[in-house]
Amino acid sequence: MANFPAMSLRHPIAVFMCMVMAMALLWSKALLGLSAVGLILFAAIDIQIHPLRIRWLLTPKAVSTSIRERPYLWVFTLFFFLYLVSAAYAGNLSEWWSLTLPKIPFLIIPVAFALLDPFSKKDYMAVLLSMVIMAVWSSIWVQVGYFENFYLFNQSLGFGGSLPTPTNHIRYSVIIAISMVICLSFAIEDKRYRYGWERWVYGILAAYLFYFLHLLSVRSGLALGYAGILLLVFSYLRHLHRWKQFAILGIMILAPIIAYKVMPGFEKKINYTIYDLGKFNQGEGEQYSDSERWQSWRAGIVIGNRHPFFGTGTGQFRNELETYYKTEYNKDTYERPHNQYINVFTSFGLFGLTIFLFMLIYPMTFSLFWQQPLIPVLFIMQLLSMMVEHPLDTTVGTSLFLLISLVGLSYVRKGPFVSAPLNDRNIYP
Repeated sequence: MANFPAMSLRHPIAVFMCMVMAMALLWSKALLGLSAVGLILFAAIDIQIHPLRIRWLLTPKAVSTSIRERPYLWVFTLFFFLYLVSAAYAGNLSEWWSLTLPKIPFLIIPVAFALLDPFSKKDYMAVLLSMVIMAVWSSIWVQVGYFENFYLFNQSLGFGGSLPTPTNHIRYSVIIAISMVICLSFAIEDKRYRYGWERWVYGILAAYLFYFLHLLSVRSGLALGYAGILLLVFSYLRHLHRWKQFAILGIMILAPIIAYKVMPGFEKKINYTIYDLGKFNQGEGEQYSDSERWQSWRAGIVIGNRHPFFGTGTGQFRNELETYYKTEYNKDTYERPHNQYINVFTSFGLFGLTIFLFMLIYPMTFSLFWQQPLIPVLFIMQLLSMMVEHPLDTTVGTSLFLLISLVGLSYVRKGPFVSAPLNDRNIYP
C-alpha cells in the first residue's frame, strides 16, 4: 500500500470557502452566509488524512495567543461587540436583535482568519480573481439587458434610475470598481498566478471594467474607481515611468469627457445630477435621490446630537429616524443616513464612533499593512465608500469589506507572526 504523506485539508478548504464567498458577492446572499459558516468551521477544526485525525483548534489558549500575536485581525470583532453590549440600553430587545444578527460576520470571519495559516500569493490571487471573474461574467449579462432596451434604460438613467444588476446597483458598482483596480494592480506589478501572458489579460480586463463603470453610470462606483486609480498611481509613483504616470492621468481626465460624448446613459446621469443639485439649491429637492441622501445625513446628525455620548441605542434607532422624518420632512418613509460614520454616531454616539474609527485605523498602524500597495488601496477605497453609503449595514457590503481586508492582511502575514507597530522598522529580515 502506498505510503502517502500526512496532509491536512483545513487550509485548502478554507481558501475554497473564501473563493466561494468572493463569487457569492454577485451570486447569492444565502451562499455568502453558508460560506462564512463553512470558513469558521474549517478554521476551528483540523481534518488530517492518513492517518485520519480530527482536532478542535478553537481553544481558550489558541484564542489568547492569536489575540496577542494578531491583534490587527481581531480588531474587526469590535464592531460586533459594539452591537452586543448595546443590549444593555437598547430598550426594545427585538429591534436590537434584528440589527445585531447581521453583524455576526464581524465575529466569525475575523476569528476564522486569525486561526488560519497565512495565505500565499496564489491563495490571495485565487480569492480576488474569483470575484473578478464573476464581475466580468455578470457585466456581459447586464449589457445584454441594457442594449436590448437601449432607449428605455437611457431614459431611466436620465431620471436617476439604474440598470438591472445582480445585486444592489451601488454595491455592484463598488465591486466592479474594486475588481478594476485589482486587475490594474496585477498588470502593473506583473503578478502571475501561473502564466507569463497573464499581465496582458489583467490589463485588458482593467480597461474593460473601466469602460463598464461608465456604462453603469453609478456615481458612487465611478468616484470610487477614479479614487482607486489615483491611489494606485500614487503608490507606484516611484516604479512607473513618467510617461506612464502622465498616460494614466490623461486617461482619467479624458475618459469622462469621452463617455459623456459617446454614452447616452452616462450623459443623462450627469445631466440629472446637475439638475438634482439645482433643485436642492432651490429648496425643491425632496423627491430627488441626491437630496434624499443629504436629508438622511442631516437627520442622522441631528438625532445623534440629541444623544451625543451613547447614541439612540439599537432598540430606538429606527424609531427615532421614523419620527424625525414624519415631523421634519412630512414623510411616512425614512432613510438610514447614507453614510456609515453618521449611522454609527446616531446609533452609538461618540463612544461607538470612537470604537468604530479605532477598528478602521488600527490595522494601518502596522507596517505589514503597507507592505503590498494593493492592500491599503482596496482598504481605503472601502473607507471612502462609507462616506456616501452604509455598506456595513448590508450583507454584501459587510462580506466584501471583511473578505477583501482580511484576505489581504492574511497574505502579508508571512513567517513568524508580526505584532510590532509601524514605528518598529526591524520586523522584516
